[in-house]
Amino acid sequence: MSFITETARTYDPDPGHNEQVTALALALFDGLHTLHGYGRHERHLLEIAGRLHDIGWSRAVKGKHHKLSRDMILDLDIPGLARQDQVTCALVARYHTKALPDKSRHQRFASLDLRGRERVEWLAGILRVADGLDCTHANAVRRLSCQVGDRAIKIRLEVTGDCRTEVEGAARKQDLLVRKAGRTISYRC
Repeated sequence: MSFITETARTYDPDPGHNEQVTALALALFDGLHTLHGYGRHERHLLEIAGRLHDIGWSRAVKGKHHKLSRDMILDLDIPGLARQDQVTCALVARYHTKALPDKSRHQRFASLDLRGRERVEWLAGILRVADGLDCTHANAVRRLSCQVGDRAIKIRLEVTGDCRTEVEGAARKQDLLVRKAGRTISYRC
């Protein structure tokens, strides 16, 4: 992980944000385990994608940092990471904002098999919500926990100060996770 950490420090203009988003994403991953059923390997891929999701800002002139992050991740020589896993990390970073994965419009996503596409969708859905929960880059959310019910996921946030903006940010980006989980999501501070 030291290579990933160094790469993030080198290219991400706000390393505190990527650390916060990664921590929140991993907490969400753990809290939603009963729904996605993934293990340590997928958690590791989410951690890599979380740490590198904003490295594209180092090259972005006008937006599209998410696509630049994807391309930069694909160009890295990440020690010990299989090429297919690298593609997964790159796509999860690409889909952390803006468009949702779409096999009819996104060739790289379409090239994955069904299991690969499912994995990207779950991990990207989690990363999107985590990124929304730090939309102010203020590290306001200290911890979170998930309560998974038959129809809803309740995410309890431990925060410093007012959390309305973070909740709004997460709610704006929760569409993919709602679709994958088949449940509504609510937030409580």
